[in-house]
Amino acid sequence: MLLFILSMTSAEASTKLLLIGGGARPPEAMQTFVQASGGEKANILICSWASATTEGADNIRSEIELSHPHSITILPTFPMKSDDESKVLKLLETATGVFFTGGDQTQLMLAIQSQKLKEKFKEAYQNGIAFAGTSAGTAIMSERMITGDTTPLAEGLGLLPTEIIVDQHFIVRQRFERLSKIVLQSNNTFGLGIDEGTALYILNSRTARVIGPSEVVLFSKETDRKVSLEFFKENELFNLFGLKQ
Repeated sequence: MLLFILSMTSAEASTKLLLIGGGARPPEAMQTFVQASGGEKANILICSWASATTEGADNIRSEIELSHPHSITILPTFPMKSDDESKVLKLLETATGVFFTGGDQTQLMLAIQSQKLKEKFKEAYQNGIAFAGTSAGTAIMSERMITGDTTPLAEGLGLLPTEIIVDQHFIVRQRFERLSKIVLQSNNTFGLGIDEGTALYILNSRTARVIGPSEVVLFSKETDRKVSLEFFKENELFNLFGLKQ
């Protein structure tokens, strides 16, 4: 795992994104996130705005602590007080890793948008801060986000390339049909389905590696009525833009 990170040049490894499909988080995935954030020098922020409580954030902090980062801070819950908003911006200035917990992705994006933080997060990501999410925290990483509501797509955080839409809890909750429909109804769109207990670590919006016991499924559009599926298992590497020839 460490060799995979260090084998990239600094230019190639300019962005680092960990997507967890929900459920149990693979220990190696959490270790990878901390390593990508700077290891023992890492300053990690945990954002629990997808939920009304910090319970999920507390559990994630306990798992991250096993890799001994320099600091872990759970951001104030949403809605925040005015002085909390300035505190978040200050923390982001020194953060080396940001982790979004599970819950409701629509609520999470509402919190991000209401505080005008979308561009701040995207700028931090492009500047090399490692980002991670689980469940709802994974769903927001698409530019067009799957909501799970009657309106199937909404604006997401957009750390993934614009061509890619991600779905989580994928195989466990049998979400093949919903992602297939989105890919079929869109042009130049690829679907990325990540199962529970499994993660995908993406370097520079291009090179991806599966972490965990289940699979990641990639959808690409063949015709207006046909999609092709590729299944990737633990430790398999693939190029996000090699899905369609």
